[in-house]
Amino acid sequence: MGHTPFYFESWYNVERTVTLSVVGFAALFIMLRVSGKRTLSKLNVFDFVFVVAVGSVFASMIISKDVTLIEGIAALATLIGIQMGLSYVAARFPKLERIINGEPTLLLTHGEFIPAALMKERVTEEEVRGAIRAEGVTRVEDVNAVTMENDGTLTVAWMSKKPGETSLVDAKDAKDTDPD
Repeated sequence: MGHTPFYFESWYNVERTVTLSVVGFAALFIMLRVSGKRTLSKLNVFDFVFVVAVGSVFASMIISKDVTLIEGIAALATLIGIQMGLSYVAARFPKLERIINGEPTLLLTHGEFIPAALMKERVTEEEVRGAIRAEGVTRVEDVNAVTMENDGTLTVAWMSKKPGETSLVDAKDAKDTDPD
């Protein structure tokens, strides 16, 4: 039983790989442009699975000698068609949209953490405080809500209620970290 060459087998294989990469990339680019902006939006679970599947098909099309260009393009078109079909269904049927995309989760309301929601989403209070600080808020009590969106981002809704010192207790004051 012979071994596959480690560095080089033939110029045909190099030419095939380059050609399939260029043609496959162009085909994928055109299909993604035709499918619309939704295909390239922030990734929720549904979109993440789509991106991983497309990447896998594209890589197989380029590298695998068992997959022809037409088979690869057909597989990419099928995945994009599924994604477009499911996003169409999600946009028109709210109950199915919640199944396909999931629902946002409220993690903090009116300055109070919701422990069950934090545990369910595997998010710590410190991560929520970090999102609050990133919005320029210095008091947890000023936050009306922190929501974990379907794509995993944390959204902070707030309004300053009163001036005061920070209540973001996990943030160290510069004077507390000074070694002198």
